[in-house]
Amino acid sequence: MSVLVLVAPGSEEIETVAIVDTLVRGAIEVVLASCCPAGQRQIRASRGVQLVADCHLDELADQVFEAIVVPGGLPGSEVIRDTPRAIALLKAQAAAQRWRAAICAAPAVVLQHHDLLGDASATCHPGFQARLPAAQLSTARVVTDQAHRLITSQGPGTAIEFALELVRVLRGDEAARAVADPMVLPPSLMP
Repeated sequence: MSVLVLVAPGSEEIETVAIVDTLVRGAIEVVLASCCPAGQRQIRASRGVQLVADCHLDELADQVFEAIVVPGGLPGSEVIRDTPRAIALLKAQAAAQRWRAAICAAPAVVLQHHDLLGDASATCHPGFQARLPAAQLSTARVVTDQAHRLITSQGPGTAIEFALELVRVLRGDEAARAVADPMVLPPSLMP
C-alpha cells in the first residue's frame, strides 16, 4: 500500500517536500498527484518553487491508499478544494475509515469546507483557526484524532513533526524513531 499526497499550483513547498521526503525515509511508497486544472504534472508552488508530480490525479487508477495527505498553501488548498476527484477520494477515504491528513490552510480550506472533519479534534494554520468549530479546535502543533483517522497540523514549521506522525500511525513508533534519529531533531520533536 502507499500514501497519496495531493499537490496543486500554489501548494506550500516546504510542507509538500517534507511530507514526501519523511514518508520515503520511513519506507512508505508515496504517490505525488497533481490537481492542476490543466492536467499538468509540473506545478509552481506557493513561493515559486517548481515541483513535478508523479502523475496527474486523473491518471490514477482506482487504488486504495493507506493515507491521503493534503499540504497547505494558497491558492493550492483552494485548487484542491475545487477538484471534484480529490474531494471524492477524500470522502471515500473517510467513509472507509482510512487515514487522512492535512496541514496549514488545508484542514480549514479543504476538509472543513467539504464537511470532512466530522467532530474530530483538529488544528490548522493560526490564520485559519477561526474557520474551524471552536469545540474541535486544538492549538497543538500536530493533532491526531485516532477515532476519525485524521492528522492535522499548523504549517511549514510543523511539517516534519506532522510527517513523522504519519510514519508513526502507519508503521509504528520504532519506524518513526528510526526516521527521526538521523534527522537530528530536537528531543521535544522526537516521536
